[in-house]
Amino acid sequence: MISQIKHLCPDKNNEDNYYGFIKALDEKNDYYFAKKDINNLPIEELKIGTKVSFTANEKDAGKRYATDIKLIDERKIKENIDVSDANSFPDKMDAKTYQALLIHSVRQIENITDPIAFEDSVFNLLKIIGLNKIFQFDRENQAGKADGFFIIENLAVMYDCTLKSDYEAFKEEQIENYINQLNHKAHLTFNTKKMDGPTTPKTIPLTGKSKQVWIITKGESKEISDYDNVKVKEISIHDLCKIFQKRLHDITYDNEKLMNDFIFIAK
Repeated sequence: MISQIKHLCPDKNNEDNYYGFIKALDEKNDYYFAKKDINNLPIEELKIGTKVSFTANEKDAGKRYATDIKLIDERKIKENIDVSDANSFPDKMDAKTYQALLIHSVRQIENITDPIAFEDSVFNLLKIIGLNKIFQFDRENQAGKADGFFIIENLAVMYDCTLKSDYEAFKEEQIENYINQLNHKAHLTFNTKKMDGPTTPKTIPLTGKSKQVWIITKGESKEISDYDNVKVKEISIHDLCKIFQKRLHDITYDNEKLMNDFIFIAK
């Protein structure tokens, strides 16, 4: 997981020791850490806002802590590549470095705090994961409607994005509506955005498809319900990033493996 140091404090009883918190990206409790969890770096090398990668852990009662913390050296990335200038790409970048840059770039979605930017970025992430038959719904008059829809093999998914951690109560009626749309219609018709601005209607047959509703968040993946043969799942953006990383690392990764990952995520 990637985030940034939110709080840093020296130990009053030991000036060589310190503790702090890493910012949570899902509006839940921040992650506690101690000096030993960050390779014993001196406090002078750290500051609030420093970006880090870490392993997230959770105890009972929602207490969270971070281990295996590593500093993200953004200066090195900028030395190797300036994404604003195509001429600045190094001539001898190897494949592993390029792969690491791709993964780091994709994981920046975890830091997005604007709801519309998050919605658009989720759509882009799902596309680069490997979905070809994916549609983003027209945002105008979208209140109460889903953000998008995709099909891969025999799996049909209507998805909605939210940055709120307490979404279940206020999305209950919407989720029920999504289930009804998927389960009681032979086809799904919706407006999609076109490149030149206007919208166009699209009709997708649903017969014979396995159907799911996804609520995509910064939280943890879990199955919410299985109602009338439609599974409703919370899907963590962190797990979607892991699928992208898995796709890059596995040269045999194909649509069948992607569909299986989607089916078994949060199962």
